[in-house]
Amino acid sequence: MQYYELSQSPRVENPIVLTGLDREAYCYAMPQARFEALDTLRVAYFSGDEREEACDILTEPTFMVSEELKRLLAMYDKRIEFKGVQVIPASEESAWYPMYWVPYFTEIACIHKNSELYDNGMISSLVLEESRIGKQDVFRLSGCLEYKVIVSMPVAESILRRRLYGVGLKRLEVA
Repeated sequence: MQYYELSQSPRVENPIVLTGLDREAYCYAMPQARFEALDTLRVAYFSGDEREEACDILTEPTFMVSEELKRLLAMYDKRIEFKGVQVIPASEESAWYPMYWVPYFTEIACIHKNSELYDNGMISSLVLEESRIGKQDVFRLSGCLEYKVIVSMPVAESILRRRLYGVGLKRLEVA
């Protein structure tokens, strides 16, 4: 099976920037204990500036997905847990109130020995070990410093069919 890394597209130049979230609670790595400590629903703010791009994936301060992407991911894996962030514009001119979700994915240690790492532990070239993945369609890569969400080809195709904005998919090598 083919797998893809799911991320915010590098083409997004000006994603919305959320304020009002505790960066210690809404951290980059989001371990399970911190995820469970999050409120079920939280409010955050953004400027409401028309130049900000409302993407379906945000990576600051933590990995978040839009309502539409949440529904799609949940179709493929019912075990994914989500905590909501209702986003409110600071500008009165904006009538757009997006909802984002912080997901907690199953973690799988499936980094193949042929993967290349930098001296600091970051991944230079990722190769997945298919025998460790099993039948998972959506998961988070365990055992690395970076936050990497991996999806199967059927999930990637579903994302592309929906034409979600600001979503990046990078094909990964599988051994």
